[in-house]
Amino acid sequence: MKNALSALALALTLSAAAHAQTVDLAPTAQEPGSAVVEELLVVARAPGPAIWLVEKGGGKLYVVGAATPLPHQLAWKSPRLERALGQADVLLIPPKASVGPAQIAGFVLKGGGGLRQGLGDKLEDELPPDLKARFVSARTRARKGAGDYKNWQPAVAGFLLLSDFRQAAGLSEAKPVSTIERMARARKLKVRAVGQYRMSAVVGSAAKLSPDAQLACLRDALDELEYEGGRPTTIGADWARGDLASVRARYSTSAAQRCLARSPGGAALLAQQIGQSASALSDALNKGGVTVAVVDLAYLLPANGVLDRLKAGGAVITSPPD
Repeated sequence: MKNALSALALALTLSAAAHAQTVDLAPTAQEPGSAVVEELLVVARAPGPAIWLVEKGGGKLYVVGAATPLPHQLAWKSPRLERALGQADVLLIPPKASVGPAQIAGFVLKGGGGLRQGLGDKLEDELPPDLKARFVSARTRARKGAGDYKNWQPAVAGFLLLSDFRQAAGLSEAKPVSTIERMARARKLKVRAVGQYRMSAVVGSAAKLSPDAQLACLRDALDELEYEGGRPTTIGADWARGDLASVRARYSTSAAQRCLARSPGGAALLAQQIGQSASALSDALNKGGVTVAVVDLAYLLPANGVLDRLKAGGAVITSPPD
C-alpha cells in the first residue's frame, strides 16, 4: 500500500519520477519562459545534458536540467558533469514523497481518499466513447486489462496507465536522477533531497477535481502517453545531447502538472515545490563550496522558475566552460 500511495503521489506532482514530456509546445504568452534560459540558448554547448553554473560569493552550484522519462537503454556521457561531481561536496536531488502510517490508514478507511470509483462502478463504462476508445488502445499498448484500472477515478487511472505504459515501453521515470545519484555515490559524495512533499496534500487536492476536470486530466495523460509512444527511439535524445532549444519546444509543463493545477490548491502546491527547490539551492550557495543539483526542467524553464529566482537573489548564472 505504501508503494502504491507513493506512486500515486509521484504521478500527480513534480518530481524526478514523474513529470515530463508534453505535447503542449513552447511556452505561451501566458506562460513565458525563463529569461535566464533564453539568454543561454545561444551559448555553444559541450557534449551531454544542459548544465548551468550558478555562482554567488564563494559558492558554486552546477545545475543539471532533468527530463523524465528517459529510455532505460539511453547512453549518454557528460565530461562537464563528471568534473563537477569530482569537485562537489554534495549532490542535491528532487523532493521525495512523505507517506506515513496515518496517511495509509486514512487512505484505506476513506475508500482511496476520494480517488476510487464507487462500489460496483467500472471506469471504462463511465467514459465518453471517444475517450474510452483511446483509453482501451493505450492500456492495450501497456499490456494491461480493464480490471487494472476499473476502480480508480479517471485522473488517477490515466496517470497509473501512463506509468504502466512507460514501463512496458522501456522508459524510466527514475532517470536521470537515479543515474546521477549512482555516479555521485561511486565518488563517495553525499546525496541529499531538497525536501519532501506531503502525499496527503497531493491526494487531497486531486480528490477535489470536478467530474469534467477528471476527464480533462485523463485526456492530458493520454496525450502524453501517445506523444511518447510515437517517439520510441528518439525520446530523451535531445536531452542527452544538451539540445535545450529542441527540448524546450516540446517540454513546458507535464500532464501531471496541468492536472494538479486544475484542482483547488493545486497551483499553490506546484509553486511551493519550485520555491522549495530554489530555497534549497540558494542555501547551498550561501554555504560556499561546490554543489551539484539535479532539477526538473519544469522547474527551470518557466518565468520565475528556479534559475530566475537564483538570479534575482544575486547569483551569477552562466553556461559552464568545457
